[in-house]
Amino acid sequence: MEKIVRNFEGLLGKKISPLFWLVNFFGIVAIRLYLDKFIAKSNLPLFDLIMDIHNLLFFFLSFSLVWLVLARLLKKTPFELAFFMLWTSLTIIFPPIFDLLRTGKYVFWSFYLISSPRDLFWQYVTIFGHLPSGIVYFGTKIVFVSGILALAYLLFLKTKKFSRSVLAAIGTYSALFFMAAFPSFFFYLFRLFSGQNIFATYPFEIMQFFAKAKVFGMELVNPVYALAYNLNLVYFPLCLAVLGYFFWKSKPEMFWAVVRNARYPQVVFHIGLMLLGLGVGFWAYPENFNPNLFSLLAVFCVLISVILAWKSSVVVNDIFDYRVDLVSNPERPLQKGIFTTNQYAQLGAVMFFLSVIGGLLVHYKLGILLFIYQILAWFYSAEPFRLKRFVPIASILSAVTLLTVFFSGFIFFSPNQNLEHLSWRIIFLLLITYTLSLPIKDFKDIAGDARDGVKTVPVVFGEEKGRLIVGSGFFLSFMLSVFLLNETRLFWWALLFGSLAFLIMTNKKIHPRKVFWWILAVVSLYGLILVKVAFGL
Repeated sequence: MEKIVRNFEGLLGKKISPLFWLVNFFGIVAIRLYLDKFIAKSNLPLFDLIMDIHNLLFFFLSFSLVWLVLARLLKKTPFELAFFMLWTSLTIIFPPIFDLLRTGKYVFWSFYLISSPRDLFWQYVTIFGHLPSGIVYFGTKIVFVSGILALAYLLFLKTKKFSRSVLAAIGTYSALFFMAAFPSFFFYLFRLFSGQNIFATYPFEIMQFFAKAKVFGMELVNPVYALAYNLNLVYFPLCLAVLGYFFWKSKPEMFWAVVRNARYPQVVFHIGLMLLGLGVGFWAYPENFNPNLFSLLAVFCVLISVILAWKSSVVVNDIFDYRVDLVSNPERPLQKGIFTTNQYAQLGAVMFFLSVIGGLLVHYKLGILLFIYQILAWFYSAEPFRLKRFVPIASILSAVTLLTVFFSGFIFFSPNQNLEHLSWRIIFLLLITYTLSLPIKDFKDIAGDARDGVKTVPVVFGEEKGRLIVGSGFFLSFMLSVFLLNETRLFWWALLFGSLAFLIMTNKKIHPRKVFWWILAVVSLYGLILVKVAFGL
């Protein structure tokens, strides 16, 4: 007994980095999929993007709920349990092994519990009994029960409290049952907020609710994947919420350092840029506007993914701008010693991966666009290219990078998820506008950039002339919108807001760290007028 306790405490005491944990967890899920699709006799394709992402998110959420239960009962932070939970996740691979041992070549179909509240209650109290015909929880039930009993036994040995052991068993079972019946619980919640009676729910209503996977111009060809696709849109934000909670609970100083270092003007700008893409997509394809709960969740997932992509690029920029920020931004996480460079790089890698996953689960082209965004951001900030050192190239590359965010919004409405009906005038206007205007972000880093040899507009021309150049770029961008959109009714509005942007940019009384907010307000007001005048919305 004492040896078991010592081994258990040894697992609790070991540390593991988040990136290493995730890589190993994904590897375990990959082995599970290999058993299901390759070793067992199956008609499932070896690689299926929607289902593979679904399995990954499902298993992570399931283990996260158990993780939370154990952390609460053991009074440990999630980080302290990370190594133990990685070992526990090996149980993922055992259900198909038990199925294969019984059948010889097949794994049983373990579908979600799609049930009325009454049936779900009996399935809970009978430990996955009263299942519909065709659904067999053989290997799954063996692993569930043995795993729950093992965890309860370990807690009893660790705490010497029978009540904790019972709570561990009930909590773990309830968490796993909740995930097994997640579609049912989600539908109950939807009906509750819709003012309907959840106790009058029938299984076919739940299936109908998840049966259609259409997000504006995107629609699944094979309706078999509709349930998994729609659940992915729910699971992804929940997974991010769990990861955020783990991060905050285990490393609060690091968590708040990342929050403070978010660069909120740019976050707002990225969100606005994607929403602009959505607006132009709606204007080009109004017939594809079919808002529903899952369409909104899809947009939300991609918005989060865009922010994660931005945050990943921030990490890369901070690492390679270390000497610059020692002078210009000493309050940042690396400069204050809150993160080591290795820890910070791993955080960026996790955000990179999550961003791409968030795009892929909506549409593979969105995942590709977010991947391209981050590759271009790498070329901008990192060695050996570090193209931010060269004035015209840096601005053009940043403009092209931001266009991928705009395209991410537009293809939501495009029937074939391409840019077929996107006017070249709009693309050219955005490209010119960003190229001329993006140097606004460099004014707060003049001293650091000059020390590191980064040739930005304010470094090359000085702050006064630099403000004049960038202010003129803003004015020119406003006026170009009149001619490129061929909308003369915008002339006086463009003249007014362009002049206002020029005056704000050249006003030395406005601090470089605050000027972006002023310009953003001017651009937003003009954008509303542009939409009203040009598109009649």
